Amino acid sequence: MKKETQYFTTAIAYVNAPPHIGFALELLYTDVMARYQRLLGKEVRFLTGTDEHGQKIYKTARDSGQSVDEFTDSMSAKFSELADLWNISNDDFIRTTENRHILGAQKFWQKSMDNGDIYKKTYKGLYCVGCESFKTEKDLIDGKCPDHKREPELLEEENYFFKLSNYQKKLEALFEKKKNFVLTESRYNEMYNILKNGLEDVSISRSSDKLPWGIPVPGDDTQVMYVWFDALTNYITALGYGSSDEKLFDKFWPAIHVVGKEINRFHSLLWPAMLLSAGVELPEQIAVHGWMTVNGQKMSKSLGNVIDPLEIIKLFPLEAVRYFLMREIPFDNDGDFSDDKFKERYTADLANGLGNFTSRVLTMVEKYSNNEVPKVTLVDTAPIDLLKKEIWPNYLELMSKWKFGHALEAVWKFITFCDQTISDKKPWIMVKDGQQEEVNNLLYHLCESLRHIAIMIYPIMPETAEKIIFQLGLDWGKEFVKSIDELQQWTDLTVGNKIKKGDSLFPRI
Repeated sequence: MKKETQYFTTAIAYVNAPPHIGFALELLYTDVMARYQRLLGKEVRFLTGTDEHGQKIYKTARDSGQSVDEFTDSMSAKFSELADLWNISNDDFIRTTENRHILGAQKFWQKSMDNGDIYKKTYKGLYCVGCESFKTEKDLIDGKCPDHKREPELLEEENYFFKLSNYQKKLEALFEKKKNFVLTESRYNEMYNILKNGLEDVSISRSSDKLPWGIPVPGDDTQVMYVWFDALTNYITALGYGSSDEKLFDKFWPAIHVVGKEINRFHSLLWPAMLLSAGVELPEQIAVHGWMTVNGQKMSKSLGNVIDPLEIIKLFPLEAVRYFLMREIPFDNDGDFSDDKFKERYTADLANGLGNFTSRVLTMVEKYSNNEVPKVTLVDTAPIDLLKKEIWPNYLELMSKWKFGHALEAVWKFITFCDQTISDKKPWIMVKDGQQEEVNNLLYHLCESLRHIAIMIYPIMPETAEKIIFQLGLDWGKEFVKSIDELQQWTDLTVGNKIKKGDSLFPRI
């Protein structure tokens, strides 16, 4: 039976500056969903990468004294390192300077050109280098770009334009038919309102004598592709679109694109129109996340509150950082980070919560059951019923809706229940009273509960989940590469296993 497939992409990171925590957050959101879908038994393809063309990159490279090739090589390597160090499970990493992308992007351009949607004209307008796009007077505040706080330059040159206006009606039909095309509802409404105000054709190239760093326009070496018409096609060129081998494209496309709200417009309006023009199926969904603030303030260099994603995991354990971000920064809104909030979550939820519960269970098996998970003779339906009737259904629904923080709340409710069960039953007293059979039953149910907890936290804290599974005497690879229906079942997988208690999962900080 053919496995169901799922394709996830992040936006590709612009390499004019080193990685920031916002992109790390986007990687993490996508990683959690990709791992979750793999738990469901799906075959997942997960793409990230770097966007390496454009005026800002060309200027930054020259200002640094490096060649553009040297600069983009070194910066792209930092983003690849970020994915590795954050334990991101991407299957591919694409660079827009790779031949596979350049050839695919040119083929895509040619298809749109052949369809009559690309034309050349002289244009005079206000150009923001920071945004790498033309602005109208109504886009500006006091004559300045609202995002970059500087006046755009007046630019006049001959460019190619894409007939975005041709796709007004088709995009309206898409938005009216598919209400979940853009996630979340507020981001959908924002894009639909922009759409209803009317679409204008967009510039998709720059003169190569002014910007000699980019993908040449097919048949016209005097022009290079403008950053968005180049960058957006990475999602399909990484699957082999435009090459002699399009097997991955045929297998995995369409995608769920995970992007920040600042580039929602390009992904939700321009990209679908481009795909329609080139005769390519539309994305499955545009999943739009919010931003992260620090101590209630927007991150900025002037405030000195910018978080380096490679430095934060030197200060705190990666698994704890992953947990905090997924618990505290909701996908559908902005969220805040502070050292105090982090330490509070770490202590309460991880050290005193999951870590302490795991240690208690394994220590009791060690002390009261000869370090071996005992066989069960009596069935305690309380944890089984809570899991099957409430925890698992809630968890599955919330994860599928990208509500990772609420899904974790459900898991921690079960941890609290199990902890309270230990406190209520007092197995240390039961042992003294000669109630060994009752103690065995309790320990078995606690071990099996711990196994379920490990499965549920896996997408967010994969290393912690695997440690728990190993300590229970199981092998993640052998036991858990199966469907979510099997994973949910209460079984006797742990019975007879020798406990392999290790160091504390979350030492106190």
